Amino acid sequence: IIGTMPSESLMMQSDKLQINRLLTNLIKNAIEAAEGSTGVIQIHILIEKVLPNVLIKIQDHSGGIPANLVAHLFKPNFTTKSSGTGLGLAICKGIVEKANGEIWFQTKEGVGTSFYIQLPLVQG
Repeated sequence: IIGTMPSESLMMQSDKLQINRLLTNLIKNAIEAAEGSTGVIQIHILIEKVLPNVLIKIQDHSGGIPANLVAHLFKPNFTTKSSGTGLGLAICKGIVEKANGEIWFQTKEGVGTSFYIQLPLVQG
């Protein structure tokens, strides 16, 4: 995992456990997407201040998401795995929306996927 963070502290008003769950799930998904591939698994995490928000980007290089699955990714009970409930990304979306943020992704088949989380910073 390669990370880039701002030098200053950034404050958000959100549930610490839920944000931990959100980031853990997205990183776990990136690792699982790379399973079976050869070579080193690389996940890039970028955190930057984009006023009035913090922007978090989690990027993998695991081949991307097939076009026929893109529209279903945040739907409850949708999974491409042989195990699991398919609730992970739906829960992630709920966590972000409860924190008054946004979540989206960009993917390129044959290359990889980037998930973006934008959350409001505490003003002051």
